Amino acid sequence: MKYFIFLSILILHIGCNQDVNTENEKAKLLQTDKDFSKASLENGAAEAFKQYLTEDALELPAGKNPVEGRKNIYDMMKENQDTYTLEWTPQYAEVAKSGELGYTWGTYILSYKDENGEAQKSYGKYLNIWEKETDGSWRVAVDMGNSSPKPEE
Repeated sequence: MKYFIFLSILILHIGCNQDVNTENEKAKLLQTDKDFSKASLENGAAEAFKQYLTEDALELPAGKNPVEGRKNIYDMMKENQDTYTLEWTPQYAEVAKSGELGYTWGTYILSYKDENGEAQKSYGKYLNIWEKETDGSWRVAVDMGNSSPKPEE
């Protein structure tokens, strides 16, 4: 029994002290966010969010109440998915020293047609908080964004 306890403590200690190459993880996280945006363009925003969110994700939409859970976020986005296109450009990623959490931020363009059928664009910025899954993949735990003026050319 003593050996089992000792071995358990040793494994826990080794696992907690693993060196994480945060620069590599930042690059992976930034690429994951780029892939997330690409999936939004290819499959629609709702489908991309369904793929990249954690099960218990939190959406903090500007001017609206929070939406909790991947399924609820998907259902909300799916209603109008055919009426808009959401594309974003990640600008920066940061990863905690533990390698378990990170964030990305960037800018987005929401393209849609107004009530007259005229093409419109809205611009904004976003911040996503990511969790590293046990399989090594990154998933969004919290998504938030708000509008910005049109970028200067």
